[in-house]
Amino acid sequence: QEIYGLQDKEALENIISDYEQKLEQNPNDIKTLKILGIAMHNLGISEVKGAPANSVHYLQKVYELHPDDYEGLAYLGSAKTMKARDSWNVITKVSSVNKGAKLMDRAVSKAPDNLIVRIVRANNSLSLPEFFKRKHLALKDLLHIERLMKEKEADFDIKLQTEVFYKIGKYYQEQGSSKEAVKYFHKAVQSSEDSKWGIQAKKEL
Repeated sequence: QEIYGLQDKEALENIISDYEQKLEQNPNDIKTLKILGIAMHNLGISEVKGAPANSVHYLQKVYELHPDDYEGLAYLGSAKTMKARDSWNVITKVSSVNKGAKLMDRAVSKAPDNLIVRIVRANNSLSLPEFFKRKHLALKDLLHIERLMKEKEADFDIKLQTEVFYKIGKYYQEQGSSKEAVKYFHKAVQSSEDSKWGIQAKKEL
């Protein structure tokens, strides 16, 4: 969970360097493989060449060793769509995105209340082209997380909460629902106005 939103390239590269050394000592350690897969996945968000393919490599091993790790499965699906993004073959690209999407959908169906599973699919759905018709799933995931926040308020990460509010607002804004958008931008500001997402929300108001 500590590296979930981490996208700083230098920090991720340091994590990868450390855990690659640990992997040499124990090639089948699930925790190490998972951390490497997530770190590579996050590098891939910044379009670092080869990172999505490396993420798929590590997370596929996690899946083989522990198929019930639904966080790993969600990240694997997301990494597959990013790997497809970097492909030059259009037919392969579409097929690979669909395969990755199915893995994320499976993870959500198996672990519907897992925050990481939900936010991974939401972020991925928001990043995909309209052609794939996945953005409605992002709203579904974000609203589900909001419901979980109300139930587990004391245990909820404030940064993730602010991110969720901002992204719901942004979704409604893009759909032309300005009243709902403004409501959620205000929620983001009230949640953490000095955070990355709170600052973004203030700009939208």
